[in-house]
Amino acid sequence: MAKSLKYVFSVVLITAFAAYLLFFGAQSKQDAANGLSVCCNVILTTVFPFSVAAQLLITSGVCGRLGSLIKAPASFLFGLSPAGAGVLLLGFAGGYPSGAAGASELYKRGEISKDEAEVIISYTNNATPAFMINFIGLLLYSSKLGLMCCIINIFSALLWAFLLRKKTGERYVLHDNKSEFSFISAVTSSASSAVYVCAFVIVFSVISGAFSRLPLPYICKILPSVFEITTGAVILSEAGFGARITAAALCAAASFSGLCVASQVFSAAKNAGFSAKYYIPGKIFQAFVSFFALYLIYPFITY
Repeated sequence: MAKSLKYVFSVVLITAFAAYLLFFGAQSKQDAANGLSVCCNVILTTVFPFSVAAQLLITSGVCGRLGSLIKAPASFLFGLSPAGAGVLLLGFAGGYPSGAAGASELYKRGEISKDEAEVIISYTNNATPAFMINFIGLLLYSSKLGLMCCIINIFSALLWAFLLRKKTGERYVLHDNKSEFSFISAVTSSASSAVYVCAFVIVFSVISGAFSRLPLPYICKILPSVFEITTGAVILSEAGFGARITAAALCAAASFSGLCVASQVFSAAKNAGFSAKYYIPGKIFQAFVSFFALYLIYPFITY
């Protein structure tokens, strides 16, 4: 019965999406163009180069050495191996979905266990400080608020990491070096990932645009950020919720990161051979923590 309902629900959604593309061709074309703009201005100019760098850091063993710098607190607080700690650093520096790519590569190389990969992938896919300060801060007309959103985003991720510290299993795994250090391999692998990321961004931009046009006050302003964070954040900032609620909502949306990023994370985990079962619960947890944290301290920041 449950499978039948799921099938019917899926058919209804697919049919509705196809009908939207058919009857609202001009709007969906514009939404796809907006998604393509994000790909050109963000994915290919920022995410792709950092992905190449991340691949080189991982395959060269530098990632593990970086993680060794914080191995004591990372092991005690989060139950991470040095390699896993390195991905933690990469995830905060490189933004989404660099954490998923890093965890997948390390698992393939045998440097982290399956348990650690499943756990770490849930809190190492976060917005970069530049995105939070420059983009979210711009939408809030305050770089100070953007910086606070960044700090809260990191705090919520680390809090989730702390809660999952006993689920990482074996801390150290033997290295079997399944992939070799290669600049060409890093570029081609990252290019392939960038294409997948852009495809997800374009599709979810169209979906976000469709939901933003629903005749539902406020809800149609919130849903786009659930699907794709970049265009969704712009729509959310113009919803008219009031400065304090808007700031908290944008902080929560950036922490959740959207189903577009979630799809990329699940795809990376599936291709590597492990589950991302903790990702959605973790992102929901981060979103709630981020919303209430910024809402509570908002008066002190803007005073």
